[in-house]
Amino acid sequence: MTAKFRGIPQVDWFESRVASVVMPLQAILAQGTRWGRAVWYGYIDLTQVRQENIRLRQQAETLQGELHRYREAYLEQQRLRALFGFRSLAFPKAIPAEVIGVDPSLWAEAVTINKGADHHLQKDSAIVTHQGLVGHVVELAPRYATVLLLTDRRSAVDALVQRTRARGIVFGKSQDQLAFRYVSVREVVEVGDEIISSGLGDIYPKGIRIGTVVSVRPQRYGLFYELSMRPAVEFRKLEEVLALEP
Repeated sequence: MTAKFRGIPQVDWFESRVASVVMPLQAILAQGTRWGRAVWYGYIDLTQVRQENIRLRQQAETLQGELHRYREAYLEQQRLRALFGFRSLAFPKAIPAEVIGVDPSLWAEAVTINKGADHHLQKDSAIVTHQGLVGHVVELAPRYATVLLLTDRRSAVDALVQRTRARGIVFGKSQDQLAFRYVSVREVVEVGDEIISSGLGDIYPKGIRIGTVVSVRPQRYGLFYELSMRPAVEFRKLEEVLALEP
């Protein structure tokens, strides 16, 4: 029995030439398809990453805002704790108030607080913080009051050098400076001395801090010192205060 084998088809010259041209093109097209697919999926991945970055950025901004609010609440709590601690020790009947406005004029040093006649404040009520003396009420409405600050040039407070008990009068000059006048050159006053209210008059109780002496100079041919002071209260940062009974 004779075995029969299927003959291997022969590729003629024309087909081989066509194949030599088509096959590289097919390879190029296949490679291009793979590259296009990679680019497409890369674009999708990049878009997803961008969207995720946007989401994370928004989340971070939200958390940052919450952090600022918590920090502000914490700082306010610290201020109020110091203020109410001072009230409970020195002035248990003092009325707490919040600064809600600042006089915009260049020649006045005054603020508005959110308590008034309806809260038992009166004209000339002394205003303080745990740091020291702030000023007194000069205008009164049912739900707010205007406070003339200690730093106003119209302000005057009878005062004592705490260490030596030398007397004088504190006048306002600016937010950062006070003048202590009519202190006799016979008295002993030094840089760093604390100045307190004397209690004379009908407005300010005795013993409230006013400020610290920063310069001492005798008047030329005079009987008094020329004294400059730094206020005890940071007036630029004033937010909460206590109103005392007159």
